[in-house]
Amino acid sequence: MKRQKWTVWIASLALGLLTVHTVGITPAHAEVAVAQTAAAAPSVVTIAGNGQFGEDNGAALSASLRTPMGIAIHSDGTVYVSDTKSHLIRKLFQGVVSTYAGVTISTDEKGFPVGTLFDGALNQSLLQSPEGITLDQQGNLYVADSGNHSIRKITAQGVVTIAGDGIMGYQNGTGQQARFHSPSDIAVAKDGTIYVADTLNHVIRKITPSGAVTSLNSPSTRLVEISPGYYEQAGDFQDGPLASAKFNEPSSLYLDAKGNLYVSDTGNQRIRYIDLKQNVVTTVAGDASLTYAPNSLYIEGNYADGDAAKAQFQFPRGLAMTSEGGLVIADSQNHVIRYLHNGKVTTLAGTAGKFGSQSGAPANAQFYLPVDVAVDLQNTIWIVDSFNNTLRQLKLK
Repeated sequence: MKRQKWTVWIASLALGLLTVHTVGITPAHAEVAVAQTAAAAPSVVTIAGNGQFGEDNGAALSASLRTPMGIAIHSDGTVYVSDTKSHLIRKLFQGVVSTYAGVTISTDEKGFPVGTLFDGALNQSLLQSPEGITLDQQGNLYVADSGNHSIRKITAQGVVTIAGDGIMGYQNGTGQQARFHSPSDIAVAKDGTIYVADTLNHVIRKITPSGAVTSLNSPSTRLVEISPGYYEQAGDFQDGPLASAKFNEPSSLYLDAKGNLYVSDTGNQRIRYIDLKQNVVTTVAGDASLTYAPNSLYIEGNYADGDAAKAQFQFPRGLAMTSEGGLVIADSQNHVIRYLHNGKVTTLAGTAGKFGSQSGAPANAQFYLPVDVAVDLQNTIWIVDSFNNTLRQLKLK
């Protein structure tokens, strides 16, 4: 049986625990109000989500989410969220959460929504475990529809599938001839080229404006013996020429102003950089001296700030960039928000190894599996706090 991505696997495994854990952690409205009206002291506040596991719309702090995994912010202030276990795309605008795309038509034996693949009007389309989302220059939303192994595009007219046919696989081609394996994130260039973190194929894919899908790097051939006689294909690590570079479950992409890609190489516990003009991959953060233990799917994660070449992460995911050119990193299993700037890695908020839902001063705040980040026009950092089922903000000075 093919393994699931670690985040989705953990979400499914911990579902019962998550429901119990979140009872009583509903963000205090008074706390948020104080944090929002305080002077310019840095603070973490909850902006949307009541901490419960659901898909209720309404006032931001009364609405509910199910393991959100992705975020994109429009220049008009609209915030889009991939509500992964609800199989919906949600929208936060002027303090109100609504459903932007997708609909629940059936539930499983536990009463949770069931997703599938269907194109159509916004309120008639179907998704399955959507994760990374991004906006193009025209304001169209693109979705890494992970459970459907496809890439979707959302406009005012509805949802269409631009690549993938809903079947897990690895195949280049045009449109629905191509196949992916649990894509986690996407980035769209100004010319309409789409880049895809094809997570469980361990490759970065490219979709041209005409719909042709190709692979930028070669797939891993590393095999891991999971149990006696049972081998699983796993990701690998290699810097250098792009065509021969190796990744291990790349989960997030950020396209910088030069048109090059930052990659959260999650299973390698590193942040990589793809120079698309030189076709070269380098490691920009994370200890490159670390190697795989025998029969290990992943490099062992840890936590360390300091020089980027010696910094350590625990399954880094979402990426975003501040106005000063620093890279914000959702260090998911350390439950902290990290920052790469001028060759140094620091911790912006959270306490490594401690999870919770506490707001307030960044050093005292707590997160529970933060998986994505975004930076708005005011340079405020938005955080998808997945296992708390909330959206948080880190307000800096």
